[in-house]
Amino acid sequence: MKLSELKYGETASITGLSDQCRGEARRRLLDLGFVRGTIITVQNISPLGNPIAYSLRDTLIALRKEQADKVFVEREVLKNE
Repeated sequence: MKLSELKYGETASITGLSDQCRGEARRRLLDLGFVRGTIITVQNISPLGNPIAYSLRDTLIALRKEQADKVFVEREVLKNE
């Protein structure tokens, strides 16, 4: 699923970047920590729904929907222990 499809408060693990994300845009996301296996949580959604703030690696990063559409994630399932 796409990162942009997560709802407020949901947590997921990054599985990769779209092949359509190339060049400078891809490098920027990788430099910000959007790499496979990174845990990411939706922290804040602007009143108009764009941009959305995500928490990853102890950092808060805002992305536009067009950027978040290029990040693939898998929802984290909480286990009861």
